[in-house]
Amino acid sequence: MMKKLMGLILSAVLLTGSLAGCTGAPAGNSVTTTPESTPSAKTGTPAASAGTEAAWPRTYVDELKREIVLEKKPEKAALLFFRNFEHMFLLEEGPAAATEVNMLDEWASLKPYKEQYDIADIGSMRGPNIEKLLEIEPDIIIMFSGLYETYGEELEKIAPVITVAANENNWKGALRGYGEIFGKEEKAESEISRIETLIADSKEQLADYSHKTFGVIMLGDKQFWAFTTQFVFDEENGLGLNSPENYVDMGTKGEEISLEALAGMNPDYIFVADINGSSAALEKYLKDLESNSVWNSLNAVKNGNMYALDSSIAAGGPLGIELGVKTIIENLSD
Repeated sequence: MMKKLMGLILSAVLLTGSLAGCTGAPAGNSVTTTPESTPSAKTGTPAASAGTEAAWPRTYVDELKREIVLEKKPEKAALLFFRNFEHMFLLEEGPAAATEVNMLDEWASLKPYKEQYDIADIGSMRGPNIEKLLEIEPDIIIMFSGLYETYGEELEKIAPVITVAANENNWKGALRGYGEIFGKEEKAESEISRIETLIADSKEQLADYSHKTFGVIMLGDKQFWAFTTQFVFDEENGLGLNSPENYVDMGTKGEEISLEALAGMNPDYIFVADINGSSAALEKYLKDLESNSVWNSLNAVKNGNMYALDSSIAAGGPLGIELGVKTIIENLSD
């Protein structure tokens, strides 16, 4: 299954119609609360903030512009979109069931949460185990909007379904959306502010590298993907690191390139990750490249300026970004 993970990441984006990133809150997502509603009862889930709890019921307008009435705070959610583990974890709302649960073993950004939550494995987001989902009896199901036409109506027979976008390069909008779903808007804003501060502070620490160039390369079996990872290159919302002049189109998520093309770019620093999400596979790919003369001709390789990043950076979620930023700082400050 791990060999298909990058395909899932890229296809999720393609199903939304564009590889280009977007910023701000996801269009069409909104929530309407009923002021006179009785606040939901407290549960074992940590409170979102020191303020009052959110009002219920509330109506949430999802990615497909469907109005979903939430009578109370969801307590038993099923997540059928592995890229959104991060948003739920940050809000302290672990799902009761999810697809691609094996991601908790593969991405370092998710591993700390594996023991924290008991999450039932319901298979793949492209073909979830409906029978097992019936047994779990979730009170809400969250799925990728691009797959709703495939089996969304079948899921509606189990519980209310909320569709979400791929939110490529829009982790803030996605986190705010989940804040609305779970009544944790203040918690969402707090986490956004925390990560924004981390990025801004880290950017200042990297001021001495303003004259250097960087590349983010996802490695596969004889594959090289040059990524335009926003938190690395974006001047306004990221670290603002420089890509080589002949880097790939920054208006896309990235492009597959040849090793010779990478040599032509020849960035001063290279960050590498495995395209399939496995740190063990990355070690193998790098081992195979040790005897490659073109690879060894790269300035970053010759000068010891090549560093590994967790593959979660490809999904562009808040935990992956946080880990990526911290990893870059740790390596460049040695």
